[in-house]
Amino acid sequence: MSISGLIYSSKTNEAISNATVTIKRSRKGVICDSTGVFHLQIQDQDTLVISALGYEMKKWPVPVILNPDFPPFFRIKLQDISYMLKEVDIYALGTWDEFKDEFVKAKVKEKNPINKDIGKQLAPYNTKKPDPVPAQYRPKVDKKMGVVDAIFRPTDFLHNKLSKKEKTKKKISKIIKSESKNKKISAKYNAEIVSNATGLEGDELVAFMEFCGKKIHVSENSSDYDVMKQILDLYKEYTKAKE
Repeated sequence: MSISGLIYSSKTNEAISNATVTIKRSRKGVICDSTGVFHLQIQDQDTLVISALGYEMKKWPVPVILNPDFPPFFRIKLQDISYMLKEVDIYALGTWDEFKDEFVKAKVKEKNPINKDIGKQLAPYNTKKPDPVPAQYRPKVDKKMGVVDAIFRPTDFLHNKLSKKEKTKKKISKIIKSESKNKKISAKYNAEIVSNATGLEGDELVAFMEFCGKKIHVSENSSDYDVMKQILDLYKEYTKAKE
């Protein structure tokens, strides 16, 4: 006997993608698709164990199914859960004091060390006095403004640190925007909306949503009217293709 269902959040009423649904008796199961829908072969009086990251695990006894020839479609909600982690201090070398000691003792290698032996060999041929500071290390000088670029500025280190933080913030911001975008799209186009619009359930609903596939275009800016019109138009096309 087969059943189908939709796993969704009790807090947001949105589908939970990639939730795990297993049979307690046999420990066999499936993973929900991106719309939170699953299909499973069960026996009478089976109990499903449903889990997903960020939600409480749930044991769900399957209700009595009167007509096995028409597999029912169930809606199962999960409770959100959050975990508080303790703060920890991480240092590169043991404790903070050990890190400071190692930092002070560390030797900095020169990027472009001067080969003294070559300098001695070329000394008889040099008519100009050697420049104590190589050109690449000399500060840039403007006649009007004076020295405009020093060899090292104290703000360079701070600027590099801030740049890393800004890059991290941008990456996190992109991830948040992507998750927010997916939630908005899921709220406009999901199995429940399609079922209410077409009256399809179970395997028929899944078959129709697979038929829609890439044919339906839903974005976070799509209006509910536009999404519903696409669903109904595709449903007409789907029913004609089955005839």
